[in-house]
Amino acid sequence: MQHLSRRETLRMLAAASGAAVGASVAVGGDPPPKQGQNVGPAVESTARPESCGPREMFAVVDAQGNLQRGLHVVSARRIAQGIYEVILARDVRRGVYLATLGGHGFVGLPIPGSVSTTGLARNPRGVLVYTTNTEGDGVDIGFHLLVMCPEGYA
Repeated sequence: MQHLSRRETLRMLAAASGAAVGASVAVGGDPPPKQGQNVGPAVESTARPESCGPREMFAVVDAQGNLQRGLHVVSARRIAQGIYEVILARDVRRGVYLATLGGHGFVGLPIPGSVSTTGLARNPRGVLVYTTNTEGDGVDIGFHLLVMCPEGYA
């Protein structure tokens, strides 16, 4: 018995399956499309990375949910105690959300606590921000949000 390497075995299997597919196509023409396949003709994409929107976006939001400043931010609002919604200028589902507690001005120190972020389930352009005190209770605190998205993804 001859010993075949894995590469040789795979090459033989590929050649055999290709011959079998070729024989079935030659006998009956094109195989029927599978259920749920896209059977339309291919269309050249017009999407370009620069058309997908900005890659870097940020928001500075005060404790009341007002947008104090930002870049490529559509809106910000307070939903409930310590829960904020920030809507950005593009789909951010493939991006990363970074937030830190902080004020919008140049006076005082931010309240100690923590901040958490997640994508907004009902809007692909939104980020949900949750601010808490040191005990973990939701509390209204201003924050800074940075969103970075990969090149070419909407």
